[in-house]
Amino acid sequence: MSGPIRTVVVGYGLAGRAFHCPLIRRQPGLALTGVVARDPAVRAEAVAAWGVHGYASIDEALADRDVRLVVIATPHDTHADLAVRALDAGKDCVVDKVMALSAEEADRMIAARDRSGRSLTVFQNRRWDWDYLTLRRVLGEGRIGRPLWVESSVCRYAPPKSWRGQRRAAGTILHDWGAHLVDQALQLGLGPCRRLTAWLTPAPWPGVDTGGHGRIVMEFDGVGVQVETSRICPLDRPRWWVIGTEGGLVKLGVDPQEDALRSGDLDRASEPAGHETRLRTSGGEEVTVEKAEGGWDAFYKNVSEHLAGRAPLAVTAEQAREVVRVLEAADRSAAGRVGIEGPWGG
Repeated sequence: MSGPIRTVVVGYGLAGRAFHCPLIRRQPGLALTGVVARDPAVRAEAVAAWGVHGYASIDEALADRDVRLVVIATPHDTHADLAVRALDAGKDCVVDKVMALSAEEADRMIAARDRSGRSLTVFQNRRWDWDYLTLRRVLGEGRIGRPLWVESSVCRYAPPKSWRGQRRAAGTILHDWGAHLVDQALQLGLGPCRRLTAWLTPAPWPGVDTGGHGRIVMEFDGVGVQVETSRICPLDRPRWWVIGTEGGLVKLGVDPQEDALRSGDLDRASEPAGHETRLRTSGGEEVTVEKAEGGWDAFYKNVSEHLAGRAPLAVTAEQAREVVRVLEAADRSAAGRVGIEGPWGG
């Protein structure tokens, strides 16, 4: 079939509504043609918002021979089963992060990809955050020498909504923002993570058992990376704080693309004053680092190009499985108050 790739989003919560639908619609090589939502009112909302077909179940979408790409934007504990069903039905598949809640589930998804001959990738859109791309460029250019310690944090004060506060459905707090931070750490080019130690602090809200604050210290060869995410932190922390043999770097504020996309126009994303990346050399020189080019459109552009046979996937299922393995190990580390030996990634 010629023309844009017909795409259906399964799930119309925050991820489906605010991220996947608008980003898919921005790609000329993809055609958002349907949304799966069990709730009739939610389904009607999606149909009205996007002018697409509403499916009451994933089975209806998978039975549609014109649909090629299925995007899974549902609670974390459903990702594996839904992705396997989509792949076995002959559909290519995008899964929202985190890929799955266990390595066993991730392996099942990869096995389904292999036997079906279809494509499987995971929505790690934050590989295209401006701050992350800027850090990668600074490290690649050797501007702070060899990195010694990297801190990557997203700390807020806000209770989780709906299923995101339930461990059975969501995993731990580290399976939310932490899945992005771990993926970024593994993609910094530091080699494999050899060992990790993690901590989880309980949440103060009744019925929330995912944790309120999570931290993982990942030990690479010659460099430590601390990833930290919180829902109980009323104080700001730098998004990045990095020291190297010849200097250091600090970046305040979370990438602005999410707020711009949720407000209806990704192209209007801009960083407020004071959120620039600052670099100081060991000699005392301090400069503002120019923001690296890039943006979230790159994820679905890559998916479109890959399905057209013009590019390899930027985010492979094997890379996403390594994130799941790290998060599994972090959960064991926090529960047992012990370090866990790797390796992961690399």
